[in-house]
Amino acid sequence: MKTVLLDREGTIIVDPPFDRVDAIEKAQLLPNTLAALHLLATHGYGIIIITNQTNIAQGRLSEQDFWNLHAHILKMIEPSSITILKTYVCPHSADAGCDCRKPKSALLVQALKEFNLNSAETYMVGDRDSDVMAGMSAGTRTVLVKTGKHPTTAVPDYTAADLLDAAKHIVDNE
Repeated sequence: MKTVLLDREGTIIVDPPFDRVDAIEKAQLLPNTLAALHLLATHGYGIIIITNQTNIAQGRLSEQDFWNLHAHILKMIEPSSITILKTYVCPHSADAGCDCRKPKSALLVQALKEFNLNSAETYMVGDRDSDVMAGMSAGTRTVLVKTGKHPTTAVPDYTAADLLDAAKHIVDNE
């Protein structure tokens, strides 16, 4: 199956300035998210979500609260008809030194192995340098979407205005 690895906050949902998505009422889809995911779905792509979740390490969310919130987000994107194959989560803080937190690539490599994906044919799409760096380290193609709140300096394979622009690029380059 053709697969795209997606970051969550700043890519699929709004990453609010000066706040965290730590409650269902704070979860909002970014504009064009449903259209982007529908485009990928109609071209036979599945999605794997790979997300850093400092909220868990900081005690803002329990792991169960995270999964409840995530289930709500998955329900929000359901109308797109996209298949979410799996969600990989790093629950650690930035200073924990784990291998699973992007920009390290352990979760991407795990997904590539678990789903028997060819890294050269797989895209990592995200809004931060850490997403691009993780994708590069795992050998995937990289797309930086400009819908996040953090400044970026990474040089991805493609820079997209939003997830719909990224999806069009991916489909056009099959």
